[in-house]
Amino acid sequence: MTKRFVNFNLYLAICICLISLGLAGPAAAYDEKNPMVLKVAIDNPKADMKSQTIYKLAELVGERTKGRVEFKFFHGASLIKKPQFVDGVARGIADISTGPISFVTGKIPDLSPFEVYGAYRLDKFLEMSKAVSPLLAELFAKHGIHPLFIQYSGSVVFADKTKFLKTPADWAGQKMRLAGRWQSTLAKNWGASPVFMAPGDLYVALQRGVIDGYMLIWDIVYGLKLQEVAPFIIDSGFSNNIEVVTMNLKKWEELTDEDKKIFRDAVEEILPWTYEATLKYYAEIQQKIIDQGGKIYKLTPEEKTLYLKDSHALLPEVRKASGEMGGKFLDILEPFRDQ
Repeated sequence: MTKRFVNFNLYLAICICLISLGLAGPAAAYDEKNPMVLKVAIDNPKADMKSQTIYKLAELVGERTKGRVEFKFFHGASLIKKPQFVDGVARGIADISTGPISFVTGKIPDLSPFEVYGAYRLDKFLEMSKAVSPLLAELFAKHGIHPLFIQYSGSVVFADKTKFLKTPADWAGQKMRLAGRWQSTLAKNWGASPVFMAPGDLYVALQRGVIDGYMLIWDIVYGLKLQEVAPFIIDSGFSNNIEVVTMNLKKWEELTDEDKKIFRDAVEEILPWTYEATLKYYAEIQQKIIDQGGKIYKLTPEEKTLYLKDSHALLPEVRKASGEMGGKFLDILEPFRDQ
């Protein structure tokens, strides 16, 4: 056997070995004995539906991967704060988190269409979520994030210390806590002064008169007991924001194809469950708020139309500000838009 032939055989053996390792991909990086441990940062209390939905995901993924993937939970701001559900996850401080897109539209204006009141009908949430998810994944990949799914947030809540904000005209002169650019734009158009602050600061701010009211969703209102200091609560009946469960893109890519499928199948199972469970949970919350002295007013169709008319009047400006990808989101949302 010649030296050249021996060298060729050695070269061939090395190539086969490298190819085999490449095909194995991330499978060698973790297993049942050495699981992938995902740090999950959730600002919401453990009993909240946003938290319970991710706990459900952890349960299903843990069982179906036979322990290859584990979730380690960090509540409150012990790991990252809620506005960091994109940046903090992209940097790997947390591997998974959840938050509303209004916290990041300043940095990612492409998401602005979701911030518009009535961007989608609440009863079309599941269909809307499925329709926008591919484009959302494409966008977030540019920011080092993989969106696992969109959580259902329900109806927008407007609350005030002294009166029901039944129409936009009722906002005049009010100092209102709002989260995003387009919410603030509308508030200014209605004669209000928009203020941004973290939800955890609202109780004291309302108590001291720093603000007169706020915009939020039901679970946060109840969780922070805000009905005690701003008892006049409007149930708008229309959407604002989407809440996205984010995952670090590198961690997602480290998963084997088999485990990625397990995640996707778990999400498909969870979405209808959490939608129905959240509707029930919000109904229970509203009754508890009333029992504790809060007052809830549901907008009439005519009052809702007044709000949505002003909101939708911003769409040309939103399209211009949100760029090409934002325009694509607007086009996808068109058949789901509330009227």
